[in-house]
Amino acid sequence: MSTEKTAEVGQVEGRVARRRAKVRERLLEVAERLMDERGVDGVTIDDIADAADIARRSFYHYFESKYEILVPIARARTIALNRRIDRLVATIEDPAEVMATAMRHAFREIADDLLCRWFILHSGLPHERLAEGMGESGMRDTLRAIEAGRFHVGNPEAVRFLLSGAFVSVVSARVEGKRDDEDVDDAVEHLLRMFGLKITEAHDIAHRRLRRLPGEDSRRSIANSR
Repeated sequence: MSTEKTAEVGQVEGRVARRRAKVRERLLEVAERLMDERGVDGVTIDDIADAADIARRSFYHYFESKYEILVPIARARTIALNRRIDRLVATIEDPAEVMATAMRHAFREIADDLLCRWFILHSGLPHERLAEGMGESGMRDTLRAIEAGRFHVGNPEAVRFLLSGAFVSVVSARVEGKRDDEDVDDAVEHLLRMFGLKITEAHDIAHRRLRRLPGEDSRRSIANSR
């Protein structure tokens, strides 16, 4: 194939890829807006396809189901939340308090987000998949506290399973109305104690006045969260 022909094929493929990316982006934005307005169960694939101005069959070129489209939506929201949390804890020197503050906010904010909480309770994904994006900053902060000598853990890899399970369980309990803010903070206190902090110190850190997150909206659009 000539160089000129190769370049022409490349241009066509590039246009197709850009067009597909735009359609996918439109589907995500439309699905997020409709589900925010009506709830996940109140939106159908036909609703999403119609609002995005594509045929229903075209939807399946991008997502296998209505629930699969929630994965990037929930992930984008939690990435935006993690950014806000990172801005807040940047001024905190103690790695243990950084982790505790991040987890306390994450538990609250994600449980209060309509789409994220539906995703956790009804997606059917295993805990490790649910914790992707949602709990990864907590894991990062925990590892930093271990490296700094604030947490004493023999097997850091085991912590990953502990945190992912705790994250999903606490958020689920809060969503279902079984646990309030005090219970959430108690859960964080017990995590701190499991990581080696003394009872008094763990209680103090987990129950300090929780500073407000920066004002950026955690429910940002998919495009702005990338």
